[in-house]
Amino acid sequence: MIMVAEPDQDLNNNPLEAYVALLRSKGASTKDINLRKHFLRHLTSALKDKTISGEYYRETVDEVLRNFPDDEVSQSIFKTAAREYYNFWIGDVKSLVKLNNANIFEPNPVHIAAQGTLTDLLAQMDADEEWVCPDTPALERYLSQLYTNGLSQAAIDVRERLLRLLLYVSREHESSPKVYRAAVEALLPLFSTSEGQQVFVQLAREYYYFWIQDPSAEARIGEAANIGPNRQVIF
Repeated sequence: MIMVAEPDQDLNNNPLEAYVALLRSKGASTKDINLRKHFLRHLTSALKDKTISGEYYRETVDEVLRNFPDDEVSQSIFKTAAREYYNFWIGDVKSLVKLNNANIFEPNPVHIAAQGTLTDLLAQMDADEEWVCPDTPALERYLSQLYTNGLSQAAIDVRERLLRLLLYVSREHESSPKVYRAAVEALLPLFSTSEGQQVFVQLAREYYYFWIQDPSAEARIGEAANIGPNRQVIF
């Protein structure tokens, strides 16, 4: 059960300590907690007395990140902390409960790098003769359902390429919902428009239910998939 349910608890008085308490309850290591806390103290200081705004929050996160080590692992941990901390900062209890129930908060987050542009990554995937798509039956089932629903072949082909890329960038990790979500979040910034990001998240969400072999997967095609202001992906 999430530890931020009462409005007079730490969430309003000290959102950083409320976030740290949640991490402890999830079993995060002292080292990981201290690393996140150090970054978030700087972020909280930069956000002090500022208007609550998702856009301002993202801009401030980017500014603070520039003052921290730029190695891939550290930056990934800091970005994860910033995404998770957003709803604590704005005091959104309902969203926190939903995120906690969806197991979004990760004491040991998966780090997936997506270097280059979408075009670069697709070319890399095509050139990798050793890689074999691990989820062909689920992918074919999803694409067949799109065809049945009347989607054009050209649109289906684009979706197939993006889904194969999603599976490709996570190839070095053991398959799991946590890894799937991390791969989606790694690719998301490569879409230059908010519309493109929304279409990709919708695609990833629809396929997710085929990927986990949900019996109701076909019926879930078309369900809304939203991206929060902290760019957190929820399945």
